[in-house]
Amino acid sequence: MSADTPADTCHIETPRKRVASYASVSKLSSLKRRRISMLGGDLNMQQDFTGESTLRPSNSLDRFVPSRPKTTIPLTATPRTNRISRFFGLSDDRTLNYKENEPRGGDHGKMFNMLRRSASSLFDIPPLSHTSSVVSNLTSRQQCLLVLDAPGMTQDPLATPITWSRDNHIAVACGINVYYQNLDTRAVFRLCKVDGPDSGELCHLKWGGHGSGRKLALGTSRGVMQVRDAGEGHDKGGMIRMWRDANSLSVGGLDWNQDLLAVGLEDGSISLFDVRCPEKTRRVPGHKGKILNLKWNAEGSMLASGDDLGTVYIWDKRAGKELLSEGTQGPKMRHRAPVKALAWCPWKPDLLATGSLYPEGTIRVWSSSSSSALPTPTLTIPLNTAVLSLHWSPHCKELLSTHGSSFEPLPSTRNSVSSAMPSRPMKLLSTPLTNSITVHDYPSGKRLLNLTSAHLGPITHSCLSPSGEDIFTVCSRDETLRKWHVWKKRPDPVKKESAFDKWSIR
Repeated sequence: MSADTPADTCHIETPRKRVASYASVSKLSSLKRRRISMLGGDLNMQQDFTGESTLRPSNSLDRFVPSRPKTTIPLTATPRTNRISRFFGLSDDRTLNYKENEPRGGDHGKMFNMLRRSASSLFDIPPLSHTSSVVSNLTSRQQCLLVLDAPGMTQDPLATPITWSRDNHIAVACGINVYYQNLDTRAVFRLCKVDGPDSGELCHLKWGGHGSGRKLALGTSRGVMQVRDAGEGHDKGGMIRMWRDANSLSVGGLDWNQDLLAVGLEDGSISLFDVRCPEKTRRVPGHKGKILNLKWNAEGSMLASGDDLGTVYIWDKRAGKELLSEGTQGPKMRHRAPVKALAWCPWKPDLLATGSLYPEGTIRVWSSSSSSALPTPTLTIPLNTAVLSLHWSPHCKELLSTHGSSFEPLPSTRNSVSSAMPSRPMKLLSTPLTNSITVHDYPSGKRLLNLTSAHLGPITHSCLSPSGEDIFTVCSRDETLRKWHVWKKRPDPVKKESAFDKWSIR
């Protein structure tokens, strides 16, 4: 050590007091922290772990919240929430808002905004629709293809005066005469005349299906049932079978199952007739009300029937017994109005669509495989319009309905399916569904087409073509039949040629 170096330059540092940190957890609890009261004081003061307070400047920048959460109660509702929102920086307008603000250019800026929105709509891609859908057919051309006159047609809205055969023949009941037209050659023929004693009004027609040849069944309002031969020979128009109800009850519906003809009557009973036998096969009192329609499924194993009390039954032949015998009657399906429209689904055989008249006006889709005593529908479409006929498309998942008058909706109840049918005066309304042809998507129930004013009055009945592409609708008020192209058959898939198709194994 040199002489000029003072002795006091050598000193020992005094140890500093140890500050608590996360590394020394043992003494962290002994440190006295500063308490911040939530009732008073400035919430801009932030507390650190060393016990010192730092002031957060009110004008300091922070992260912007990209999307303000939707809250039912505002953050500044109470003094406490006001302080909390001010502490977290939510009380000011520093939140990004992706809203298109109006420019400051006045009218010029508004016009520019309108042009920009109009131009953006040109780039919207419409939803794709299949070529077989109604969107690609009847929606694009809402015009009928053919109009036929039917003078003297019955005015009964519950009648089914037209039918379309598998040979592309359309038959219509005009008064007491029955005419049919070959739609391939456009030739018109007079088949027969029903003018016997107490025959009644001719109301129902039905062509025979598979295995029944070219036979036409007739039904009148006095319980007369006839089967006529519509062949090309000298027996054309001749009577094959004739049955008459002993009580002269009105016929409520006809449908064929090969050689079996199912007939619904006014007293709620269902009769089966075999054209090979002169007498009826079986008669069962199934309904309490008048039967309005009958419909076999595609396989011929189940028969659906609807009456004027809103009850729908399914008679199942697969129960191991004869049809209409004890044990074949399925569960009861209920509407709150008379049920005339019935349609079995061709691509899902257990689906049955039903449509009701006034005062309900609802379409329901049921599953026949349900084991419940009071099944619930898989789809309900409230329309508040009379549903007079239904057809499933065999080419796509769509359901067509024809309608009559529209009316006020029924008051809602807890269980509208099983409620009794209300009685109230009818108040008509004018809606787009009145006298219209409507097509619904399944299973969403979305309305794809609403062809208003297809006729001058209610479309009382319709029938589907053998190809499943066209329908004929009938209106008793204007006494016309109109043909519409609704769907289109799906094209056959193109088979790609494989390398193995060019060679064969010898």
